[in-house]
Amino acid sequence: MPPEPAELRPTIDRSWLEGAERSDPIAHAYALWDLDRFPDRVRFVSALVGGRPVGYLLCWEVPDHLPVVQWMAPPIPELATALPSRPLRVNAPAYAAALVRSARAPCTEQPLLLESAPLGIPLPATPFDGRVRRIEREDAATLYALARSVPDEMAASYVGLDPGAEAIFGGFDGRQLVAVARASVRRPSVWFVSGVFVRPEFRGRGWGKAVARAVVMAARSAGASAALYVREARADARAAYEGLGFRPVDRRILLDCGSPDAP
Repeated sequence: MPPEPAELRPTIDRSWLEGAERSDPIAHAYALWDLDRFPDRVRFVSALVGGRPVGYLLCWEVPDHLPVVQWMAPPIPELATALPSRPLRVNAPAYAAALVRSARAPCTEQPLLLESAPLGIPLPATPFDGRVRRIEREDAATLYALARSVPDEMAASYVGLDPGAEAIFGGFDGRQLVAVARASVRRPSVWFVSGVFVRPEFRGRGWGKAVARAVVMAARSAGASAALYVREARADARAAYEGLGFRPVDRRILLDCGSPDAP
């Protein structure tokens, strides 16, 4: 018997989503964080089978920015038809990559690892810990100057962020801000480390590990574990994160479907 067709709805059932988060806090952390913090910037498409939700697309859609989608559902063909038009990027489980390709090809692919650093794992110190602190609102001009210092997509993601509202940590060589990392999600049980950026001339010394560690420490102070995405091919980054207790818990695919720049 063929599988029952899925019904799509342009919304999300919050009570169902909260239950899904209780079962898998890391997988669904972004959905609840974005739903609460950025309701004007995100769009959901839910898939229902037999009238019950089974998964969703989380679509981050901001004017003048490339749409980014998280596929959080089984391999449901109907969901592929609801993806935004090209160009876009999709963070999908490996089993859904073929559906994304068929709907929005051509796409290039980058394997991603979802990694977690649970509470209770020792967090070794780094040589730069004493030079890392939280970025405050009065540091905004310094942060934006760093973000615009090189044509780097990761750095550019800090432009316009409010340091007074975000959990951003910076590493300083004297008075110069040379490295940053932030918590892109702060849920009660898990924070996501992201935006790790180091000035090119300071790379390879451990600054990235130091600012990422500061985010993990802040998460632990709030009683939360830490998680992050890292490209599987980035052996250097993976080694640094493993030194902070991160271990892979899932493997996903970042599909770049027509963006002007490589992911």
